Amino acid sequence: MFVSETMEANTILRYSLQLAMLSKLLSNELINRSEYEKIRSKLMEKYNVISEISIQLIPHCGVQSTMVNTHSEVQENENS
Repeated sequence: MFVSETMEANTILRYSLQLAMLSKLLSNELINRSEYEKIRSKLMEKYNVISEISIQLIPHCGVQSTMVNTHSEVQENENS
């Protein structure tokens, strides 16, 4: 794996973790939907994420890990 690929995977992983924590705040009703969207937008800017659809696989130690779509999980929790 090249250094740039490792750095990119690390950046995507950090973004994914931040988004998961943000989704947990929303599902626990510690923030509202407007706050969630505002923070998610800032995270996307910070980590240079143009679209969550473009993030599919993260190579890690020769193993392919698929990111969880936390955004749809939040929507399911809100509809319950």
